[in-house]
Amino acid sequence: MTTGTATVAGVEAGRDEEETARRLIGGWLAEDAGREGPAAAAGDGPGPTGWSVPEAPARDVVAVARGLAVRGLPALGPGGPARSVPGADELLLARVLVVDEHPSAADWTERERAELGGWVAVLIRRFGEAGVQRLTAALAARS
Repeated sequence: MTTGTATVAGVEAGRDEEETARRLIGGWLAEDAGREGPAAAAGDGPGPTGWSVPEAPARDVVAVARGLAVRGLPALGPGGPARSVPGADELLLARVLVVDEHPSAADWTERERAELGGWVAVLIRRFGEAGVQRLTAALAARS
């Protein structure tokens, strides 16, 4: 039966894509680490995981992300939920750049990580980098 093989191959391809994205982004971050900037000068750079936010249970981070993602979103009509459905690229960015970089991510279940990734992807879809900045500010304000 090829369905099982196709499923396994699809999962492996997804892992390869995620690993490639991680290596690429890691390279960019390593290049940036050598540069001076306001955060480096202030000693306010990211923590050991790369995202400078306080540790928190997944349910709290999901609640903040969900609240920001749906804020101002009309229930129906133009600009409504259908236009805010993230694509595969946004989901990958959310997972690699945000979810996996949270200092508490290692304590979360795969389901919690996937849920947060979905809401962060909506933030990226709706607001781009500003969506991640909004989430960062909201999480930092909770400490």
